[in-house]
Amino acid sequence: MPNTLDGADLTFRWAGSSDPEAPTLVLLHGLGDSGDCWPDAVRRWSPDYRVVGVDLLGHGRSPRFTPSELASPDPLEVMYAAAEATVARLTTSPRGVVLVAHSMGGGVATALAARRPDLVRAAVLEEPAWRDPHLRVQADDVIAERIADCRRFAEDPSGALADGRQDNPGWPDSEFAPWAQAKTLVDEAFLGIGVASFAHPWEELVSALRVPTLVVIGARSTLLGDTVRARAQRLANPCLEIHTVEAGHCVRRDVPDTYHALVDPWLANHA
Repeated sequence: MPNTLDGADLTFRWAGSSDPEAPTLVLLHGLGDSGDCWPDAVRRWSPDYRVVGVDLLGHGRSPRFTPSELASPDPLEVMYAAAEATVARLTTSPRGVVLVAHSMGGGVATALAARRPDLVRAAVLEEPAWRDPHLRVQADDVIAERIADCRRFAEDPSGALADGRQDNPGWPDSEFAPWAQAKTLVDEAFLGIGVASFAHPWEELVSALRVPTLVVIGARSTLLGDTVRARAQRLANPCLEIHTVEAGHCVRRDVPDTYHALVDPWLANHA
């Protein structure tokens, strides 16, 4: 059931176990998605966990960015602050929550786990947005294409959805409808700045991790190339465990059984 908080707080929804003692998984989505975009994973995790899907700032039914926030030195820090406040409200156990995150949400989750180990007991990061600060602003043509894609989901939903099914034949069928709906709910002004990662160096955040953190990388994705993976490994943080899976950027959608065969036992051990 959606819970909408006042002011700049974020919209989220609960699912899963009714046992108040069950561990809580907080799901943080990628750019253009929403807290609804985890149906297959929620189905699998619901028997054992309390699951919370969060709409990050500028996404889903959460507030939009203000012009001053978009013009700030790092709008991702604004997104982070709203996510941190929401996770603090969701944390009922003294051990904290487990973050499960993808892409842009993975970058936010990295910062949360590094900065607030009092709120976070462990984290699963699927293709986290670890981009060097000088590469964080996307090219104008990439921004224009992203905005055009989202507009098409609003203007031609059936055609856009059909193309999505054709492009992603391995996805669970339950994933498509919320994925398509989320594209119509993105803050276009946020898309227009072309940023989905922090100005803060990602290596400093990863070095600061003190909670168990599993990183799942898609071998066919270009977000975390060989150089970035090697740099992450060289940090030699004992809390960090990195696995590469034969998949694209959306690992849990591309190869759901493979993703869960890796992630679910890890969650059982750390949640």
